[in-house]
Amino acid sequence: MKLKDIGMIAGDTSRSRAYLQALARNALLPAWVLVLENASDSPLPGQIDKSRPSREVDITLETDKCWSEAHFDSSQPIKVLLDELGISYEISTSKDINDPFIIETIRQRTESTFIYSGFGGVLLRNEVLSIGKQFLHVHGGYLPDYKGSTTNYYSLILENSLGASAIFMSKEIDCGPVLLRKKFPPPANRQAIDHIYDSGARAKILVETLQNYLKCGGWDFELPANTGGETYYIIHPVLKHIAIISKNLGNQCE
Repeated sequence: MKLKDIGMIAGDTSRSRAYLQALARNALLPAWVLVLENASDSPLPGQIDKSRPSREVDITLETDKCWSEAHFDSSQPIKVLLDELGISYEISTSKDINDPFIIETIRQRTESTFIYSGFGGVLLRNEVLSIGKQFLHVHGGYLPDYKGSTTNYYSLILENSLGASAIFMSKEIDCGPVLLRKKFPPPANRQAIDHIYDSGARAKILVETLQNYLKCGGWDFELPANTGGETYYIIHPVLKHIAIISKNLGNQCE
């Protein structure tokens, strides 16, 4: 089933691939997708760096409900999947959603809400936020406690859990109204967090948010105000290593 009033803006990242495959499995297809292309030979945040020597990682995916959406093919380009699903899409040679051409393209679309899954590190500016559309984003962290970048590594260190939160984007980082949030237990293989489990957790929240949207007939299911919390910055490699090698304590899916 295609969601008539919902489109998607996506860079070809592990997260976008997880999203589209999860949406396809759950019959929640966007009506239209704008694909942001990376014209550079260098990978952008969220893309796998194919220039580095590959090291095989044994990814043992959990089968419980917490990680149901971590089962996806991270090697499948999103344009291949869009063609297979028969989803209409356009390609932008700009990777930045704030590009005037992209803003005008989105403005002219009939969809009122767009799932945003662009490249990491790009913030939506007032020019795009003021065109009368809503941008649905799934943050990789439990809000409002963990705002900013690479927050799931901090939450692993501090409370042995990962988080994901669906919000409508605002000009303040990770401060938009929260639609759904959950905590997840640490995965068995923490080396696969960046491209598998973080994407899987976000995809699960995206699916459940859209299911709530259909059930409620709209977006009238916001949680309390997304205020307070801590804003984090890209984690230091040593701290990241500590988060990865820490032993799992068996937290349950919230």
